[in-house]
Amino acid sequence: MPTTSTISAATPELVHHLGTFPAPHQTLWRDRRAAERTWRAPVLAGREEVLAAQDVEARAALDQENVAAVSIVGPRGAGTTSVAECAVATFAERSFGRRSPLVLRVEVSQCRTPGLLVKALFRQIDPNFQGQGASTEFLSMLLLRRFRTLGRPVAVWLDQAHSSGEFGRVVRALARPQEVLPEGAAGLPPLLLLVSGSRAQVPGEIEAIQVQVPPLQGPDLLEAVRARAALAFHAPPGPEVLLAWADLAVASGWGLALVGDLLAEAGARAEARGALRVELEDVALPERLPRHGHDAEGFGQTILEVLRSARGSLAAGELRRRVAEECTSLGMRAPTPARLWRHLVALERKGIVRREVRMGGTGGTATRVILADRP
Repeated sequence: MPTTSTISAATPELVHHLGTFPAPHQTLWRDRRAAERTWRAPVLAGREEVLAAQDVEARAALDQENVAAVSIVGPRGAGTTSVAECAVATFAERSFGRRSPLVLRVEVSQCRTPGLLVKALFRQIDPNFQGQGASTEFLSMLLLRRFRTLGRPVAVWLDQAHSSGEFGRVVRALARPQEVLPEGAAGLPPLLLLVSGSRAQVPGEIEAIQVQVPPLQGPDLLEAVRARAALAFHAPPGPEVLLAWADLAVASGWGLALVGDLLAEAGARAEARGALRVELEDVALPERLPRHGHDAEGFGQTILEVLRSARGSLAAGELRRRVAEECTSLGMRAPTPARLWRHLVALERKGIVRREVRMGGTGGTATRVILADRP
């Protein structure tokens, strides 16, 4: 039966080799790479135990059947890609007594069809591979045969995956090679199949190691932002800047995945005004960043801004009135009471706000919305 691991929402810590901060008058940036989307945390603090457990399970599956399927799932911005990257790196560092492992990674979201996905994997081995007109199953058979010919342990990483039944055909073929290869799976090298993303799903009939990655929230998210900002900038931004970044990351629906863009935007604004330290006035969403679907008009961000302007606490009715006024002033459509309530529930689940309900008494039941306590 599939097993389930839960990843702690711990966050990256600063590495010790950074040394002492240079004098703040030197430059704004310490390392611009820390503001790039492709940046990965140097340490996944607090996740070592779960990653080790996942590796033990994967090793057991590889010893038993020579194939291990792992599904790493979590909401957007929770860090599923970073966790998957660590799992692949652990696999690649093993000593199999054979040639060095082969790692093939494809972003499923960039492939329109299952056939294109298999071709993208194949071309990392053979850049000239074409395969026109072949079915997904036939292409998968050719890929598995190539693995056998190479004789190297293989990690196939399908990142940014989704639950489409069509793409499940590729997962099924790789996880059950004996059903695709007419000659059977004998002679195949060890194969780690890793599927990761906010909607990653392995077909139900496939036994897979299930890893659930919870969203970063509250103090944990704030610490992750602080650690990354300390790597990016010489002068550490103030707590109000870190708090604003964390709020924007959550309210936009992108979570940790947005932090690099926020740092880059703030750094560019600080440079434009000749500053050597990022201040609250530099914090803003990048203009061309697409909003995440469930918050397409930025209502979550507006709710947090209204609460902050009211010192963190408002009665539900007053919050609704102020949010409507703010939306109007920004040229946005004011949310209906039901939509506003859905956003409040989402923010509450992420640990950003809490609701206090007073039952009965003078005036009847009353609800108050409060920004969650922060360190």
